[in-house]
Amino acid sequence: MASQYFKHQFPSGLTLLGEQMSGVQSAAMTLLLPAGAANDPDDARGSATVLSDLVLRGAGARDSRGLIDYLDGLGLQRSSGVGVQHTHFSCAAVGPRVIQSLGTYSDIVRRPKLPEDGFEAARDLALQSFGGLEDEPRNKLIIRLRETHFPSPLGRNPMGEPKDLEHLTLQRCRDEHHSRFCGDGAILSIAGNIDFDVVLREVDKHFGDFDGSSPKFALSPAVPGQCIFEVQPSEQTHIGIAYDSIPVTDPDYYNMRVAIEVLGGGMSGRLFTELREKRGLVYNVWAGYGGLKGVGAILGYAGTSNDRAQASLDCLVEQIHRLTRGVAPEEVARARIGLKASTIIEGESTSGRAAGLAHDYFMLGAIRTLEQIKAAIERVTVDSVNDFLARRPPGPFTIVIVGPKPLKTP
Repeated sequence: MASQYFKHQFPSGLTLLGEQMSGVQSAAMTLLLPAGAANDPDDARGSATVLSDLVLRGAGARDSRGLIDYLDGLGLQRSSGVGVQHTHFSCAAVGPRVIQSLGTYSDIVRRPKLPEDGFEAARDLALQSFGGLEDEPRNKLIIRLRETHFPSPLGRNPMGEPKDLEHLTLQRCRDEHHSRFCGDGAILSIAGNIDFDVVLREVDKHFGDFDGSSPKFALSPAVPGQCIFEVQPSEQTHIGIAYDSIPVTDPDYYNMRVAIEVLGGGMSGRLFTELREKRGLVYNVWAGYGGLKGVGAILGYAGTSNDRAQASLDCLVEQIHRLTRGVAPEEVARARIGLKASTIIEGESTSGRAAGLAHDYFMLGAIRTLEQIKAAIERVTVDSVNDFLARRPPGPFTIVIVGPKPLKTP
């Protein structure tokens, strides 16, 4: 690890991570800032999303058009956005171009113009996203499921709240940028064809004095076992279910991941087999793990016709409970193969590795190699999974239903 990985902690609180990937010409960068939906002010929910757009409308000496042209000229594949716990910026290109872009990304996060003529457009885009939710009831359901099940403010929707966005001002965004775009708690990771000495020198030059501390938030426990129904006239009913699980740091993490892969892992999972293949109840069904720092949950979804909705919910709950009775060797073998395959695919991408380094360091406080992850998956056995399932019965369930009529919930 000493020759392949790199870590440096700046006095400002910024953590720099690096991974040298032999045999590639590209590199990728991920920057996480502690400015996510969870620390949006209670009266300005959605401000982080507006701000993530606004900082890209000119920075440093460049106006909005000049900034876009410069980044395009470097050949960067780039993305940005807001999650529950971070605002993120990412880019990928040939290695030297990514290093060259660091000064411009420093301008974006530290010296944005935050122009008045760009504010209304950024806010309007954020508001327009709500209009599509009525046409996407599945997305509407998942948002409500997370809001209800996760402790506040970790269940917040990064889109925010329309009433808060309508009252948001440019000056409030400028104030939020000053207080939340800071070095303390920020993580910058670079993976690919890189020289650690060059990376450290450039990051120190552009981010070394990136100081400040973002506002912290306190968690309010969620109320377990809630059942929520939202009326939506439709020929379809959408069902969401969630229950608490373990955090990423738990020693049983990969026992849990294998178990949930058995339950909801694509077309070979029990939910697809039982609800769709055998019984023809649903057109879409899945279950997966949703983890944030310090908390974890299993989230499930089923989309079905109205006349089969009750049977679909009953069967969904039945299959979740059935999992506690144990899994078979062939199911564990298939689940491990699936998890390792996704790990290998991620490992072949510089963008995936840059994002993975930053995610692991935030969640675990440490860097994991791909070999360590694959070894952890390999250590999972039928006995270890079944022992975990016996010790962690599911429930209480949070259930959200979006459709024309309510259902009888367990």
